[in-house]
Amino acid sequence: MADQAEKLRDMVDKKKKADKTHKVIAVTSGKGGVGKTNIVVNMAMLLSGIGKKVVVFDADLGLANVDILLGIKTKYSLIDVIKSGKKMSEIMIKVNDNLSIIPAGNGVEDIANINEPSFNKVKDELRSVVKDIDILLVDTGAGISRKVTFFLKSSEDIIVVATPEPTSIADAYAMIKIMFLNYKKENIKIFVNMAKNENEAVSVYENINKICKNFLKKEFKSAGFALYDKKLPLCVREQKAISEIAPDGKFSVSMKKMINNIFKENVKIYDNPVKRFFSSIFGG
Repeated sequence: MADQAEKLRDMVDKKKKADKTHKVIAVTSGKGGVGKTNIVVNMAMLLSGIGKKVVVFDADLGLANVDILLGIKTKYSLIDVIKSGKKMSEIMIKVNDNLSIIPAGNGVEDIANINEPSFNKVKDELRSVVKDIDILLVDTGAGISRKVTFFLKSSEDIIVVATPEPTSIADAYAMIKIMFLNYKKENIKIFVNMAKNENEAVSVYENINKICKNFLKKEFKSAGFALYDKKLPLCVREQKAISEIAPDGKFSVSMKKMINNIFKENVKIYDNPVKRFFSSIFGG
């Protein structure tokens, strides 16, 4: 009887492992400088903080900086996987109990121009390290080059980051258009960053969606928005995630709302009425 119970438990455990889903989300943008890496890093920190097993794959080949934003020194990177036969598991860096990053390497021309066989090797190696995680966050490069679209077409969900700048809006649409028409990607969400206020963020989202509706005959959902947070440049200089330094700041609250929206979680958003009162008076 005990043997039967043990076998039943084994069967249940195996089924749970087989049923485990790995959400793959790529965060991208039509142009650089829109803050997508800060978004990825803080999403990862917050998700790991609620017990999700997360891996961040820095796919901004040649211009990678996830490790720099977290103040982490790397010995190996993706270039060692491609050129030296290292396993992906050997280059991964543990940030905390639930979060690891895969560094891509910075300023390396070889990796910025890798070919299709190398891409396929990267994909195979990625499969080997995501078996026991909940979420793979892919921080792509900016623009619509092949090295960007390769990772986007392999992702389950795509978040396109835009700012209120007209060039960013135009480039965000260009990215959506290519992924929708060329790669049949429909699960694309739009995130507006660095907005002055909620009205501006909503306006940017609606403008992009209006263009999509007119020319692609398709509307895309919002992933949320983040207001400009003056603490963010300070956190970048200190190489710390803003969600750790200022967990109740504008940017951190925006990230928590996005996580609750996308992942159907209930990350607690601390709302201090006294702080809100003084902020309304003094513009803090």
